[in-house]
Amino acid sequence: MENIYIINDFLHRLKNPKSKKDYKRDIICFLDFVEKDDFKNITLEDCKDYIGHINTLVNEDKLALTTGEKFYSQLYSFFNYLVEREYIEYNHFKNIKKIKATRKISKDRIISWEDLDKLITVLRGYNPRDYAISLLIFTSGLTLKESVELKWNQFVLDSSNNVGIKFSTSKGDRFVKVKDDVWQLLLDYKSNLDYATSKDSYVFLNKKGSKISDRWIRIILEKACKDAGLPRTYSPRDLRHALAAHALKRGASSEQVKDQLGWSNASLAERYLYTIQELDNNAIDFINFKLK
Repeated sequence: MENIYIINDFLHRLKNPKSKKDYKRDIICFLDFVEKDDFKNITLEDCKDYIGHINTLVNEDKLALTTGEKFYSQLYSFFNYLVEREYIEYNHFKNIKKIKATRKISKDRIISWEDLDKLITVLRGYNPRDYAISLLIFTSGLTLKESVELKWNQFVLDSSNNVGIKFSTSKGDRFVKVKDDVWQLLLDYKSNLDYATSKDSYVFLNKKGSKISDRWIRIILEKACKDAGLPRTYSPRDLRHALAAHALKRGASSEQVKDQLGWSNASLAERYLYTIQELDNNAIDFINFKLK
């Protein structure tokens, strides 16, 4: 009961309702993990174990790095409050490194260039919408949510007639480049739609004229992997991984990959360098072909 009183007293100091909700959720998740009923009994090892758990989730791409960093900072702030109230003597999180993505990603998680070719060849035989959205995710690095929520009014042209997509975030506008051939695929798909579209329309529509679901995209990729005879099923996130890995291998900088995929820092891109070094000097490097 005292824990609840302490948490509520801390939350009372916060003005933003969303911040209160987030802090409460994260503190309770922490308590559930360490299985301690009293903050006084929480040890440095408890805190290290929890942050280690969060780090694992981040590095397995089950949790965004920014979310992991938020967990750390919120617990750090809360434990500072406990010290200020003299409920505990020391903030253990001062002795724990911040959440950080590892620089090593297993090469098994990266789709090989051969398998990409097989996958895209199969997708080419699907309907124009499914082919276009799959290629857009791979070549522009969109997230599943960004793809589903994409609207025609987000496409922009720069002074050199390069096509891009504008994403407005709390941190400002982010622009993602679109390959010319993928843009043409999108225009061809749009011209054959049975529905009238406007600038405010979603790009990818289902048979009822509503936006496509993220579940459907997963189903399409799962089917395409099976039809292509690939050894495993790949997800939309794996297509983003593929863009990062193969772009780095072909000379893109970590900063360029970070900007294209909308990551918070370049260290996320650098995780792929270890994998790419393992894939270097492979026989495929001597095969010159283009994705269909």
